[in-house]
Amino acid sequence: MRIAIGGILHETSTFSNVSTTLADFMRTASEGQEIIHNYAGTKSAVGGYIDAARDFQFEVVPTFHAETAPSGLVTGEALIGLTGQLIQGIKAARQSGPLDGILLDLHGAMVSEIDYDAESYILRAVRKAVGPDLPIIVELDLHGNITPEMVSLATVCVAYDEYPHVDMYERGYESGLLMTRIVRGGVKPTAAIVNIPLLAGIQREFTYAEPMLTVKHLARDIENERGILNVSYLPGFCFSDIPQTNFAVIVTSDNNQAQAQAAANRLANYIWDHRQDFVVRPWTIDAAIEHAMQAPEGPIVLADIGDNPGAGTPADGTIMLEALLRHGATRAVIAPINDPQAVQLAIQAGEGSTITLDLGGKTDRFHGDPLRVTARVIRLTNGEFVHTGPMGTGVLSKMGPSAVLEVQGDNGSRVTVLTSTYRHQPLDLAMLQSQGIEPSEQQIVVVKSSVHYRAAFTPIAKEIIEVDTPGISNPAFDRLEFNNLKRPIYPLDPSMVWAPGQGS
Repeated sequence: MRIAIGGILHETSTFSNVSTTLADFMRTASEGQEIIHNYAGTKSAVGGYIDAARDFQFEVVPTFHAETAPSGLVTGEALIGLTGQLIQGIKAARQSGPLDGILLDLHGAMVSEIDYDAESYILRAVRKAVGPDLPIIVELDLHGNITPEMVSLATVCVAYDEYPHVDMYERGYESGLLMTRIVRGGVKPTAAIVNIPLLAGIQREFTYAEPMLTVKHLARDIENERGILNVSYLPGFCFSDIPQTNFAVIVTSDNNQAQAQAAANRLANYIWDHRQDFVVRPWTIDAAIEHAMQAPEGPIVLADIGDNPGAGTPADGTIMLEALLRHGATRAVIAPINDPQAVQLAIQAGEGSTITLDLGGKTDRFHGDPLRVTARVIRLTNGEFVHTGPMGTGVLSKMGPSAVLEVQGDNGSRVTVLTSTYRHQPLDLAMLQSQGIEPSEQQIVVVKSSVHYRAAFTPIAKEIIEVDTPGISNPAFDRLEFNNLKRPIYPLDPSMVWAPGQGS
């Protein structure tokens, strides 16, 4: 049994003005045996494929894998080029021997300037190369915006169960097990999808609290029913202004369409009945900072949810830094502010130097203006670190040349800022610890993240507060200009009526 593995991943914010190019993907792309070298032993989707192959005794044939941080529209050149390399790798795998299936690591929310449904674009090309019958199992991010075409092109779609995505490896391993059952056991996957007209706030997609906690438990109950192979629930990526942005439920049965559809409808009904619970109500900036400064002990983690690079923002917003300085905060850290120019100024000055610079606010008008500050250069690094926490354990991350700056205010405030060359969401304590910052020793830790930070920071946080910062990842959807979203959709259309089968 020979199974090809590969993947192309991107989460696209159509509100970002930063295009995503082929060069962005190729910076971390892997080809052939490089994939095994880079991902074996890691808690990633591909790491799960590799371990499943070992345990279920099949051969993995690595093809091509590329991903990059969330940002704006993927260029046509990038989508065409990446798909071409994946197809070339699959064809080479078939030339070296017969293939019994393909395990694909995709995202589900990639949007290209040549195709809003980029994953279907990729899958159409793969189907053209291998034909309609070869089993293809696609692992998807929980934030995928999933279309019926995508589901029909794949044999099985398996989405992450958890947000933060601490189960990428487990879902990859599950995908390998399902492939074994299909190829060797005669299982015949039959899928049903329900698209719910619900724009879910990202912070309420956190799967360890309501409303998603019960959704997860209901899905597991359904998955334990005889004849059900997989239940996937995908709240979607709300910052893609495309027709297919919504909450999707996919149920895959063993050759029983009616069972799959009934189960999908059941779960979709529960989600729709609790649609009001998916609305986010964060704290104001000043109230959050005042509360954190007055707390008897820290760290108090403040989530800068409007400037989350994991949702495609520039991560160079200055609103929280300005407020911390204005309030006279000390023992406070911000991770990160992405500003390659500031990093270069710090490198030129050297560690221990004091510099005056315009920090952040250089990408767009949504996240604050450049902030004139005086700062001491505490540390300079290459920005590389290995994830030690529960999400992506063992994976190497590269922020590019980075500088730790201590920004000093006239009122005695002292705020430590991690500045980076490449955008990176704070998913892991090692992001700070590798730069000489111990987050557990801070009173205030500001993270530019929506939910992923919770996996690593919850164990050290005395309290977590979601802050209503401006930006293109703020969950107040009425502040964004949607032009392509299929309407009506809740909560933009709060009085709408819907049930499975009505526009799903």
